[in-house]
Amino acid sequence: MKAVIIWLGMVGLLVITNISWAAFLESPSDGGNLSGVGFISGWKCNATNITVTINDGEHLSVAMHQEREDLIGTCGSAPHGFIKQVNWAWPHISDGEHVIVAYDEGVEFDRSEFTVGTLGEEFPKGLKRQIKIEGFPSLNESTVLEWNESTQHFEVVTLEPSSLANEYDEDFWNEFNRTYLAGALWNTGRLYAEIPNLSNCQAGRLTEAAKNRALETANQIRALHGLSPFKYIAFYDSQMQEASLIQEANPSATHAPPPSYKCYTEEGREGSATSNISLSSVNLDPGAHIMHLVNDANPADLPPAVGHRRWTLNPFVTNFSYGQVGRYGTQKVIEFASKYDQTLQINVNFVAFPYETYPFNLLIEDPPWSFSIIVDKKNLQNNEGDFFRNANITVTRVSDEAQLPIYNRYTDTIGYGLPNFISWQVNGWKQNTLYEVEITNVILNDGSTRDYSYSVLIQ
Repeated sequence: MKAVIIWLGMVGLLVITNISWAAFLESPSDGGNLSGVGFISGWKCNATNITVTINDGEHLSVAMHQEREDLIGTCGSAPHGFIKQVNWAWPHISDGEHVIVAYDEGVEFDRSEFTVGTLGEEFPKGLKRQIKIEGFPSLNESTVLEWNESTQHFEVVTLEPSSLANEYDEDFWNEFNRTYLAGALWNTGRLYAEIPNLSNCQAGRLTEAAKNRALETANQIRALHGLSPFKYIAFYDSQMQEASLIQEANPSATHAPPPSYKCYTEEGREGSATSNISLSSVNLDPGAHIMHLVNDANPADLPPAVGHRRWTLNPFVTNFSYGQVGRYGTQKVIEFASKYDQTLQINVNFVAFPYETYPFNLLIEDPPWSFSIIVDKKNLQNNEGDFFRNANITVTRVSDEAQLPIYNRYTDTIGYGLPNFISWQVNGWKQNTLYEVEITNVILNDGSTRDYSYSVLIQ
């Protein structure tokens, strides 16, 4: 509401609003963006003959004396609104910036600058489209919009829970965020059914609670990606413990420990060769070891390849076994006996990290983001290919459509999990901010191209 402000010297300010010539052009608002069918509207107390011009064109009449109860306190009565329905795709209003001026009896009382955007014609017909906007009006909601021909606008059809949260177990990740850093709940008494003894090269045994913690964490992470859960195979527990013992008893982690290593056994060598190996200097929580493997920010070599992550998120791996001694955890990922084979249930077309609603703790230390496609859901090797040689990657902040810089782009066809892979790092991403990732010009083995897109919300 506009008002007259009069300075009364030392007394102060007197604001007068109930005056006959108070007026306001409400729409188009100054700096506004317009399209489709809309209105020119506003109000003026005790107006006589209101007209408007656009870009100094002809004077256009408006419907006056519209009831506006909100004006009683300003004008002393209600019928002081004015309005005119318009189609902003008028032939004489092109896309771009314009100026509208409102007059009463030819005297200007308000003006604004606005921008028009159209679909290129005055009244497109036959168009149909429904779209979903994730994370609006809140991060846990989605807005469904549908094109309305009569108004030439997308209009709200419904609000629904955001699909970003469908696979995100909020209770689990809240608990994980509270406990994993300190690992205080995972003392040796809770972790071990038999405590390892390095001096005697005894590998010890994990409690069922410890093994279940590792399994549940892995399956919670896989669920974020729409992957089927692992099945625990206890037959390999001893192998995993022996492998963990070798890592803890010797100076460095290795998948190929030599016989000269302290506490070396053939069983431990085989376990080391067929497992992800995690090192945690302070945390006894088995779930933290699994988190570190998927995060994979600081592996011993070739960080952009994130091989540990790719094994844990491999849709073709269905089994799981786990061991832990001291600082080292081992997760078996290959060479399960055929009798433990599970029926493949692959319902996704790609594996992306991070993906949709994602726990912040999996992004600690800013690991590479990554992406692999699934072109054959029955045969792992048929997914091999240099698919990303000419691919383009964009990470766009949805709120303002700003593209974030990406760097350290890396591709390979090495068979860590799915044998096609691209990774990159994103500069400036933030928590509780919705992003859209697009990977375009992916070239398949038959020469055809495909584009992929997905949302990311790290919280």
